[in-house]
Amino acid sequence: MRLVDLAGSELTSDVKKRAIEAGILGDQLADLRAGLFFSMPISTVLSTLVLIMEMVSGTDRSAVIWFIVVNLINGARIALALTNRGRAATSGDPAWRSVRLRYYEGLALLSGFAWAYLAVLTAGYSSPQSSLHLIILAGISAGAVTYGSSRAFVAINFITPPLLVAFGCLAAAGDLDNAILAFTVVLFLGGLLRGSIIGQNRFCETSRLKHEARQFAAEMEERSRHDPLTGLLNRRGLEQAVDRLNSDDKPFVAMLVDLDGFKAVNDTYGHRVGDELLKSIARRLEQEAPQGAALARVGGDEFVVLFPVRISAISVTDLASRIAKQHSLRESVQVGASIGIYETDNPKLTDIMLRADTALFAAKRLGRNHFRVFDDKLNSDLERRHRIERDLKTAICEIAPNSNPASSRIYRPDFIAKIRIVQGSKKAQIATFENLGKSS
Repeated sequence: MRLVDLAGSELTSDVKKRAIEAGILGDQLADLRAGLFFSMPISTVLSTLVLIMEMVSGTDRSAVIWFIVVNLINGARIALALTNRGRAATSGDPAWRSVRLRYYEGLALLSGFAWAYLAVLTAGYSSPQSSLHLIILAGISAGAVTYGSSRAFVAINFITPPLLVAFGCLAAAGDLDNAILAFTVVLFLGGLLRGSIIGQNRFCETSRLKHEARQFAAEMEERSRHDPLTGLLNRRGLEQAVDRLNSDDKPFVAMLVDLDGFKAVNDTYGHRVGDELLKSIARRLEQEAPQGAALARVGGDEFVVLFPVRISAISVTDLASRIAKQHSLRESVQVGASIGIYETDNPKLTDIMLRADTALFAAKRLGRNHFRVFDDKLNSDLERRHRIERDLKTAICEIAPNSNPASSRIYRPDFIAKIRIVQGSKKAQIATFENLGKSS
């Protein structure tokens, strides 16, 4: 039993880890999409500036081709962000999200190679406009790290090719000024690489904490609706299940199941055996109840089975007979069940519990392992009981106007005797025991 529980716990843990992993990947996708919609227009503006400088300096059409290639790649990155946007938000598959992130990384690498072509346009960063090109390259590289911090390799793939090429060209120039610039480019690249990795780690940690908190909150919400011993719904969970019922599925049946002899089991064998018995009863209800029925433990040894009549393959009475049969945890530990049944088109938890409990009380008067359907006679008895309670309060107020009907001290024997003695008077006529609870 412990091995099964351990395996189930490990499986649940794996599912939780997979969900958190998928959540982190989803957050990275969302962050990259948001960053692209801001950084791609900036890339287009900067590439336009480069094109203008090259056209003014009188270079050949290679600058135009470079401009077209850069913006085609930008367009592909925007298209990637727009396609399957809904699935990226809802898909819980980490593998699918990982593939999408690799697409982002691949397109970023292509864009990086395109920007590395600046070295060709500027003759190895030796043209008069080289300083402006290096400034633009530094700006777009810093922007790539800023807007791609959630996924380090997206930024790294973009900035590494053009900055390494710039370093190579400047170092190859041989003079001191370019050597200093080359060293600066290396330091700049190193800082950006480190920033990208740190940014991703912080983003992932923040995302992990967010999803763990959501997961924990969902678990607490789920536990608040379930009985910790049996795993069935508790009263709060049952109330929510009633609220979610679809009126098109009417009529509905509620069975209030009360175990016969459970107290004796608890007293004789202890609470540990009693708890095992309750869990065993819960599993049996899950087997016997129709698929899709709401099962709840609403008291120490009371359970509720709630379902639309149409989903049950057998009649309600046949199902009640099967549930009411003797149940054995072991040879010496046996209990039966009494069941109150209430059928309604408009289920409300208070009404369900009241009427099913009335039927249960009637079933217990028949003996153990019986069930009773709430019918017109039981409904009449219930209404009469309510009228008795109402009329008794009225009678007490008539006999003793200054008394408080809610106070227990008004039920003294001498007070009841007073009601009996004065029952012949007109004032106390309402208090006569023969009239209490009768319809006027």
